[in-house]
Amino acid sequence: MKKITTLVLRGLMMGAVVATITSCNNVNNENASEATPAKASSKEAPNYKIAYVLIDTLTSQYQKCKDLEEEFTKKRANAESTINAKGKNFTAQMQEFNRKYQSNQFTQQQFEAEQARLAKLQQDLQDLEARLSNSLQEEYQKEFQALTDTIQNFTKSYAKEKGYDFILCKSSGIDNVLYANEAYDVTDEVVKALNKRYTKNAPKKNE
Repeated sequence: MKKITTLVLRGLMMGAVVATITSCNNVNNENASEATPAKASSKEAPNYKIAYVLIDTLTSQYQKCKDLEEEFTKKRANAESTINAKGKNFTAQMQEFNRKYQSNQFTQQQFEAEQARLAKLQQDLQDLEARLSNSLQEEYQKEFQALTDTIQNFTKSYAKEKGYDFILCKSSGIDNVLYANEAYDVTDEVVKALNKRYTKNAPKKNE
């Protein structure tokens, strides 16, 4: 079965968060442009308020990201367990088929019927694997869209509350910031606020 590994899950999260932050930057850029006089002198540099977020840290410390990762890691494991169990059963039947064939226990009609049955069983197993994989992917995308919406909405409100014109993103894999003074790193503050809101609204795991 095609595995959705923890690394892939986190990679998808990082990619979507980068897109989210970038989208917010565009919104803030438009707002900043509207607030800037149309005929400002070229010698007058606009006084933008800028901050940045470390995406690697956000996706590794935001509890909702970690919960989503854990949830789908378990679901993936359950799907793989189902496929593996059925695969072992199919292998055992194939071995029995080969044993009987080797010892000439089949008539020609029996051989053809059993061969057709095993071929169908193999196809059914492949179809089940594909369905489970597709279902898991679709469910993940749905849940992940809700996650990105949450981050996007929070980033917009956070930027507005703090008066930021831009919130940039930095990551080890996708970095559009060549240099950033650590004084403008608001990652911890953003993660803390996201976790506080998530913990307040998230259902209890034992419920």
